[in-house]
Amino acid sequence: MAAKPGKKARPGKTEKKLAAATATIEELTAELTTLRARVKTLEVESETWKKRAEKQRSRVQKVRAKAEQAIAEANAKRKKAKARARQVIADHPRAEPLALRDAPKAPEPTWTVAQLREAARDQGIPGYSRMRKDQLLAQLI
Repeated sequence: MAAKPGKKARPGKTEKKLAAATATIEELTAELTTLRARVKTLEVESETWKKRAEKQRSRVQKVRAKAEQAIAEANAKRKKAKARARQVIADHPRAEPLALRDAPKAPEPTWTVAQLREAARDQGIPGYSRMRKDQLLAQLI
């Protein structure tokens, strides 16, 4: 339909929709360009971080290996020192055998009932508090 002379032609519905769609496409194209640039930047950053992570892994492996070696050396030194100490103790003329050092003393008939009961309690003998001296001696020996 032709526009009447003297009046401005109004755009139709289709032309309005086409103009709106064109504007939307231009906005989305600009946003897409921005996002693509951001993706490239992030990819570069990602590669940088991957390289840094690999360097750190390598450093951790080296430190772990050194630590394990130091631990092994310390354990070996500790074992040698312990063996030397045992040998020095064993070679001492007044050395008491380790097994006898903590062993309880054998009860004797000269012990009092209180001493016998204490020894029985230490050894975990049940009913020691009601026993007589001869019963305690029999249980402890």
